[in-house]
Amino acid sequence: MGIKCLLISTNQVKEPYPVYPLGIAHLMGALEKAGHKSEHFDLLAQGGTEALADFLQNSSYDLICISIRNIDTMDYNSPQPLLKETRKSMEIIRTLTKAPVVVGGAAFSIMPEEIMQLVKADCGVIGEGEKSLVQLADKMKKGENIEKGIIRPDPEKYPWSRTVYQKKNVNYYLQYGGMLNIQTKRGCPHQCTYCSYPNLEGKKYRFRDPEEVAEEFLRIRREQGADYIFFSDSTFNDNREHYLEIAEALIRKGNTTPWCAFFRPENLTSSGLALMKRAGLAAMEMGTDAASDRTMAGLNKGFTFQEVLANHELTVSLDIPCAHFIIFGGPGEDGDTLEEGLANLEKLRRTVIFAIAGIRILPDTGIKTRAEAEGIIEKNQSLLAPVFYFSPAISHQEIDQRLKKDWQNRFDRVYPFMVMQQRINHLHKKGYKGPIWDYLKV
Repeated sequence: MGIKCLLISTNQVKEPYPVYPLGIAHLMGALEKAGHKSEHFDLLAQGGTEALADFLQNSSYDLICISIRNIDTMDYNSPQPLLKETRKSMEIIRTLTKAPVVVGGAAFSIMPEEIMQLVKADCGVIGEGEKSLVQLADKMKKGENIEKGIIRPDPEKYPWSRTVYQKKNVNYYLQYGGMLNIQTKRGCPHQCTYCSYPNLEGKKYRFRDPEEVAEEFLRIRREQGADYIFFSDSTFNDNREHYLEIAEALIRKGNTTPWCAFFRPENLTSSGLALMKRAGLAAMEMGTDAASDRTMAGLNKGFTFQEVLANHELTVSLDIPCAHFIIFGGPGEDGDTLEEGLANLEKLRRTVIFAIAGIRILPDTGIKTRAEAEGIIEKNQSLLAPVFYFSPAISHQEIDQRLKKDWQNRFDRVYPFMVMQQRINHLHKKGYKGPIWDYLKV
């Protein structure tokens, strides 16, 4: 008989909408397949750390796992640290149980040494945890002590596991937009200077079988009651066109549930978009990230604004809602590119623009190297507290004032990012489903 594991998701961020902890669902599937029992306690869905304390007083586990999704809000206008709840959770666990504690998740994987020291866990797992966590549970089943310290598995050699959900947590997320999420692949071959995805999941795509993805899609619709699915790949459209195979599999299975995904604004075609629309594509979120060719080059995006415009026009022609996410203040930004960028964005018809100012500097990224070279941060400086990159040629104040002036009273322009939460809450209360921004386009 296997051991009993408690998996705790500590994320409490709701912006722009609450996101079900998909990693936990995969971990539960892996543990179940290996013969272990698992339960999921979600701080966001189940009432925070006080509820966790009550829960642990009435239960016992052999192994406790903490998943940390976010270090902070990564928003210069609202840079809230988020590790306080994790530390509080750890204090409660240490007081109420003697079970060993494993920590993991995206945030931990970005800064493992510092977070390990902060939370004082027994063990930490970088990247995907399905295989490592099962190995730790198997050791405990045999009466062996778990491995201490940080485990660094190869991110490109991990198997996929079936997702297992806990209904009481699912219901919370379905109340706020009706969405659950699925990955069709892991890894990212792109080299955007600000991004940590390649470090977390590997620098190559690892694809799931399209039939398996389609079956899971219909299963969580049927079993969990999801009204909308979000494909949470780093980028949904890939050069191999695996994403079109996903669409074809959904069509074969007769899918009618709407879905959304992250896209790169390149290499899209009318036929491909039409196929995805038939498969249920209801909205697209574009990782455009900059609004001028110079700032796109500074972020190493690999495409031009003309390509963005051409790909966007395809979505308009097929009446597919499309939002663009833009970073102002990155490498190469100055007064001229700010003006050019704002003018370029007005060329994007019938869209919603989400904008942030500044780039949260993360370890092992191109923006960190640049920030060191420009004297914005020192080498070996701790990045646990939020530090942001702004081009030396423009200030946050200049960007902030201009965006607020140009975009005030525009529902299709979202800045600062936190204003979106008020709009989303209002629409969720009225029963709207999905990412919601598609109701704001004009």
